[in-house]
Amino acid sequence: MLGRKRSDSWTATVFAPPREVFALAEQVAALPPFRFRVIDEGTAEVAQVTMNGFFGQTRQVRYPKNRLTIACRSTDAGTEVQIHAVGDRSAMLRATNLLRVLTLGERDRATVYRYRAIPAGRCTLVQSWGGTGYPLYRDPDHGSARGRAVRPATPLVALEQRGRWVRVRAGEGETAEEGWLEADQLVPDRKGPGREAVAG
Repeated sequence: MLGRKRSDSWTATVFAPPREVFALAEQVAALPPFRFRVIDEGTAEVAQVTMNGFFGQTRQVRYPKNRLTIACRSTDAGTEVQIHAVGDRSAMLRATNLLRVLTLGERDRATVYRYRAIPAGRCTLVQSWGGTGYPLYRDPDHGSARGRAVRPATPLVALEQRGRWVRVRAGEGETAEEGWLEADQLVPDRKGPGREAVAG
């Protein structure tokens, strides 16, 4: 039954970083009459905020009965996503559709949610908006300290990959610096004059 209240939970490890999980949740699950809101840096909620009245008018829902809670936690294997849905069939459909896009997208070469394997050797940055630099992280974690910002023209060599993070050497000679970038920001340089075999 469409109006029958139920509750269900799902857990999956996906390649997309938390910011992309939340962006996708807003686009896929927060269509009206649902709305997306961030609770904290690792948790967001999609809840039904309006509903139709008896005569077809819309009214605000003070205590939403249909809602999804999405929690993200970064791990070495990727982003652990926990989705908890409460409400009628519409809430369940939004939760399963979000999970389907996240998990199937890893094997879809046309989406940004796919797993990207960056082999050791030369690589380049994807073009950034207005030439904005990408910061080098000291550790494979968004909470770690950041080094200098590298730009698409900066010479890069991939050294090793851990899940969605890649350790790179940026620059050349004495000014070279090592750090971590996300794999979706990198493209293997297949046109370079020979790939380097680099020990991790």
